[in-house]
Amino acid sequence: MKIVKARVLHINPIRTAPTQAGQRPILIRIETDEGIYGIGEVGMAYGVGGRAAFGMLQDLAGMIIGLDPMNIESIWEMFLKKTFWGQGGGTVIFGGISGIDMALWDIKGKALGVPVYQLLGGKCRDDLRVYASQIQLAWSPVRKICGRDEEYAEQALIAVAQGYDAIKVDVVEFDREGKAGRQRLEGVMSPDVVRMSAGRVRAIREAVGPDIDIIVENHAHTDLTSAIQLAKAIEEYDIMFYEEPCSSLNPKLYRYAKDKIDIPIAAGERVYSRWGFVPFFESRSIDVAQPDLGTCGGLSEGKKIADMAHAYDITVQAHVAGTPIALAASLHLETAIPNFIIHEHHQKALMREYIDLCRYDYQPIKGRYRAPDLPGLGQDLTDEVYKNADVVDIV
Repeated sequence: MKIVKARVLHINPIRTAPTQAGQRPILIRIETDEGIYGIGEVGMAYGVGGRAAFGMLQDLAGMIIGLDPMNIESIWEMFLKKTFWGQGGGTVIFGGISGIDMALWDIKGKALGVPVYQLLGGKCRDDLRVYASQIQLAWSPVRKICGRDEEYAEQALIAVAQGYDAIKVDVVEFDREGKAGRQRLEGVMSPDVVRMSAGRVRAIREAVGPDIDIIVENHAHTDLTSAIQLAKAIEEYDIMFYEEPCSSLNPKLYRYAKDKIDIPIAAGERVYSRWGFVPFFESRSIDVAQPDLGTCGGLSEGKKIADMAHAYDITVQAHVAGTPIALAASLHLETAIPNFIIHEHHQKALMREYIDLCRYDYQPIKGRYRAPDLPGLGQDLTDEVYKNADVVDIV
């Protein structure tokens, strides 16, 4: 079997509200001479840099034409060692590797007639515990930014009523009017901002009771000082874990945070490759590793990161904030690793704009997920996607 073509897609803007510019998923379809194809995703549809990822996919795809797609490890190592920049790391290079790696696993699963989790070692569990992620955006197919304490509590209760026994929330990004960027979150935060953030956590805890897990997400909007300050204010509310309290660029900050914060710490969505996770593991400064399979190096690297984490008694939850392709890949990995803790079901996964990109709409049932049992990733793009994207064919 040989790779004969790669189709790289930059989806036209997906509008989540009339006033928003929309996000642009970056996808790839790799085709073989036997008619089998695989799909993958680079997890850079949000933030800045999507066009760079679109270009990186094109450059890397040119290196694999004529190669055997079953030789996934060899191709991954080629990207690392023969691109020069592969050993420099970073979001764009590892994002490009991730998209292609994901598509190659999809091809291998289809060629062998088995779901990807079987190729990763088989099932460690039949289903996955799930949390409702980013309830500050409203737990609904339509986003509505929360501002008041009661709104945070209401959205948590909506998720709980659907069967979720864990929710995740960012309580620092938006002010009381639901506006972002209007409050200082670095250094010593004002007492008012601390009261506002802690009040939202308290309102959620009082609404859902003691048996629902709450995950607090900072998105690294806070720095070391403010993260510790907020942690002290919310520790009493029995937080499951505290995510991205500060920048991952300096891993030593996490060791300082770990020494001061009495809540399990999670991070990893902006850490790339096994090498990037080494300092966090060696210092044992995080309790939950969160690699994004669309940027960390793909399924190949996600499995290696999970295996390394296991040696340090660190649990793993894939960071999932992409299309149903990234969702499916994450379900396969999490099904196959022994140190899985919980699956992230992002508010984005409820939105028609994302659901309509793919053929299958996998949603959790009563807060539990099962990996697809179809061969490969068990997901495919709709025909409309190709008509609504910038498309470059590499042959």
